[in-house]
Amino acid sequence: MTYSLLDKPSLSGSGQHIGVATSYLASLAAGDKLHVAVRRSHAAFHLPRDAEKTPVICIGAGTGLAPFRGFIQERAAMLGAGRQLAPALLFLGCRDPEVDALYAEELARWQGMGAVDVRHAYSRATERSEGCRYVQDRLYHDKEDVFELWMMGAKVYICGGREVGVGVEDVCVKLAAEGGDRDEAAARKWWEGIRNERYATDVFD
Repeated sequence: MTYSLLDKPSLSGSGQHIGVATSYLASLAAGDKLHVAVRRSHAAFHLPRDAEKTPVICIGAGTGLAPFRGFIQERAAMLGAGRQLAPALLFLGCRDPEVDALYAEELARWQGMGAVDVRHAYSRATERSEGCRYVQDRLYHDKEDVFELWMMGAKVYICGGREVGVGVEDVCVKLAAEGGDRDEAAARKWWEGIRNERYATDVFD
């Protein structure tokens, strides 16, 4: 379970806005019991069944990493069972690798075994992420690798806050325009037309 503690100035300008659920989770200690309801993800938000043939491009920031951690863990298990997989890219955004790089050791281990290729975007340490501040910046920076996997039939998954979703979608439309010789309006219409077929989102407020 991955969550971000909400504790910031209230939009009203008076006092702090503290997240009820995240504050409760933060108050728990090792060994405490937590009752939760597990729901199925959207049908399109799953790894391709033909993992040997279909590359994946995962894009997330902060707690948006949560589903992709499961994706990569599953890919690592497949590799451990001797399966040969198509490539996987993970574009991951956070503020500073020394402060909030979630599951960094796990990701490094999985990258070492070939389960994923991680591309970082550090908003407060851009010198360590090819000058890219946000995940959508890194996506555009590495567009040649993105185009290559897309032409191989890759599926794209986007997870994160609404601002991340909008920023990534805008870059994807820009890439679609560049790669398909379309204007922005035509590229956006094309992009919307392949929702849940070639790409899926899990965006939250």
